[in-house]
Amino acid sequence: MRSLIGYAILIVIILFSCNNKSNQQYILSVDNLATKLENAAKNYSTIDSIALVEISEKVKYNCSEIDYQSEDINNRVIITYGQINKAIEQIFKTDIQIKKDLKIRARQINDLLYDINNNLMDTGLIKPAIKNEKESIKNIIDRMNYNYERVISEKNTYDSLNPLIEKLILKNN
Repeated sequence: MRSLIGYAILIVIILFSCNNKSNQQYILSVDNLATKLENAAKNYSTIDSIALVEISEKVKYNCSEIDYQSEDINNRVIITYGQINKAIEQIFKTDIQIKKDLKIRARQINDLLYDINNNLMDTGLIKPAIKNEKESIKNIIDRMNYNYERVISEKNTYDSLNPLIEKLILKNN
């Protein structure tokens, strides 16, 4: 009877140690996801929202100063210039959602890591959960990249059109 209990304890120890070793690969995968998310969030946080607000305010002001009756007006330029403000508003809306999603993903990753570390999750569910987190993180990173590219695009549009608009305003005043 003692040897049977001894074997049972040995089997439990072996299973536990095998389970921890097999979970190590999952733990490393989740840690890598957490690092990837953190790095993406750091890079994304370099967007200068104050500069965007200043651009938006300047565009609003200049659009209110334009004499739309002037013969010198190039409607395509004015329309493109006026759309900068709408694009910046959309960038900020997307930014708010991205930041919410970053918090949610970070919490999900921490929960997943906790569950794996404490063997609270069936190993058959771990792979799909990690796959889901990878897809979600990729989605967030893609949206961050897109939003960042829009910021650059709108700044470039502003930089190229604002001198023309200000020159037009000065000419007509």
